[in-house]
Amino acid sequence: MVPPSSNKRRKRPPVARKRGDGARLRSIGALALVVLALAVVAYVAWRVRRPGPGPEVVDAGEVVRAVAGRLGCGPERVTVETTMERGASVSFVTVHAPRGFKTERFVLDLEAHAHNLGGRLEPRPLTEKGGYGLARLEGDVGGSRWRVLVLGDEPPPAVKRPEAAVKLRASAARLAIVLDDAGASIDVLRETEVLPPTIAVAVLPNALRSAEVARGLGAQGRELLLHMPMEPLGNHGPGAGEGAIEVGLSGEEIRLRVERALGVVAGARGMNNHMGSRATADPAAMRAVMGVLRARGLYFLDSRTTPDSVAEQVAREAGIPALRRDVFLDLVSEPESIRHALEQAVARAKAQGSAVAIGHVHPLTIEILAHELPRLGPDVRLVRPSELLRGAS
Repeated sequence: MVPPSSNKRRKRPPVARKRGDGARLRSIGALALVVLALAVVAYVAWRVRRPGPGPEVVDAGEVVRAVAGRLGCGPERVTVETTMERGASVSFVTVHAPRGFKTERFVLDLEAHAHNLGGRLEPRPLTEKGGYGLARLEGDVGGSRWRVLVLGDEPPPAVKRPEAAVKLRASAARLAIVLDDAGASIDVLRETEVLPPTIAVAVLPNALRSAEVARGLGAQGRELLLHMPMEPLGNHGPGAGEGAIEVGLSGEEIRLRVERALGVVAGARGMNNHMGSRATADPAAMRAVMGVLRARGLYFLDSRTTPDSVAEQVAREAGIPALRRDVFLDLVSEPESIRHALEQAVARAKAQGSAVAIGHVHPLTIEILAHELPRLGPDVRLVRPSELLRGAS
């Protein structure tokens, strides 16, 4: 018979095993808590790193048309083009403002609308206004970049000439480019050397080095235009300068001013207007100008700084060969905007058979043209402006 004390000793091992199981359970529980904590940390970090839903894409054209429409600008006067820049979407919106358009009100309303959409548009300066460029806004709205221009110009005409496409198969579309505002610095002679000789240059007659610059550009074999100063609308900013054609001058005084200017820009083949949003809308002033051009056998290029211009019409009535500007290249003096404007000029040339683009002798404009023109391709041919006068109507 086993003594009672031995029974007590046999019961101790199970007790020891229970204590060991408890320690193990506590260790497992602690480990589980650690794993759970790590999982929570990892999940939170993943949520933070994971990109959230992007901003809702907003149609730039729809918004601008709605804002402009409330101010009397019809949807047919708003054009939109979307491109990609550095992997991001950019909407170029152009408002062709009708007469009497309340530009300042439009700018404020569009800024407010962009803000309500969670974006931001800000007014930006224009390279040159002169009655043509009325306003410019730029910013980010709805996940894309918006560039909005308000121009005092009619929308580009719809091309309804199916026969033009047939003609273009046999011969490339023709594009003429004129660079304005030469004459202030002799440096333009060195800067323009990188451009094809078919690029024409318009020289101001009242700039510091006008005569010297005109001679130098002529020596490059370039077609020269007299960039004749003409009176602009309003009193904002500098005027057209000394010797400008002004409304109300006598026909004789206008004749004398044009003759003097042609004496400075010797060798000019034609003339285009510098500023002139008021003068080119005045038939009497334009008839006096065209009288001189007719006697000299020169052509006229209407820069179209105002939709009210009668210059081209008066020139044709006087029997003078005339052209009109289709696209301004550097109204916004930024690389992407200049490239975009050049693309528009090329597209217009292909659609119409020919087009005229006007820029300025700004270093940036020259740099962009020097880089982009060799890439135009065989279906677009650069020509001098005078070459477009053959068969021009």
